[in-house]
Amino acid sequence: MNEPEKPKKGWGCLQWGVVIVVLLLLVSILRPMIFNVVSPMSNQTSTANNCRQIIMAMKIWAQDNGGTHPDSAFQEMPTANQVFRKLIQDEVIEDERIFGAKDSFFVGDGKIGTAPAFKQAVEAGENHWMITAKQTTMSAANTPLVFENAISSTWPLSWLCTHQEEPIRGRTWAKGTIIVGFNDNSIRVVDLKKQSDVMVLPDTVLIPSGTTPLPPLKILDIEEKK
Repeated sequence: MNEPEKPKKGWGCLQWGVVIVVLLLLVSILRPMIFNVVSPMSNQTSTANNCRQIIMAMKIWAQDNGGTHPDSAFQEMPTANQVFRKLIQDEVIEDERIFGAKDSFFVGDGKIGTAPAFKQAVEAGENHWMITAKQTTMSAANTPLVFENAISSTWPLSWLCTHQEEPIRGRTWAKGTIIVGFNDNSIRVVDLKKQSDVMVLPDTVLIPSGTTPLPPLKILDIEEKK
């Protein structure tokens, strides 16, 4: 007679324990790889949204001020921080944190002080963005208007070749890109080009028509903490 088949044993605690350990090891290995891909893209998208909000705020201010941007309210050349504080003083926006950026050293703490001066708004070290002075809503659509901060405000602007995505002045995103907002309300991730030991704007920005270069632009600088 054939002997009856012995019942098959199911997995015990030991086998399941091995599976769980292997899965945990895989997660620990893959997690940094996943976040290194997703996080920079998410950070760049968030920063681009800040740039878009800044331009829209400037355009809203311009509607009530003859098409000029808020730097026109100053007799002397202001800093970018002063211009953005003007947007808060005139109640165009309420949250100074849109003037920051992901992975940037220059971010607001959300404290703006009290009306009408709002002295705590956009203080030194709380603004990531440079802006082009003396522009209006009638200026050329392809004029770059809002830039991620460069090494200095001297035109033509330049950024660091190294220290990508590090929280220091003049850094770029991975692969040497920055976010630029233009006078037509468009936002672009611009691929910088290497020139000597720095990165500079490409001809697609400096010579937007393909034939006539932009005139030298006056750039309003960020304020750094002393």
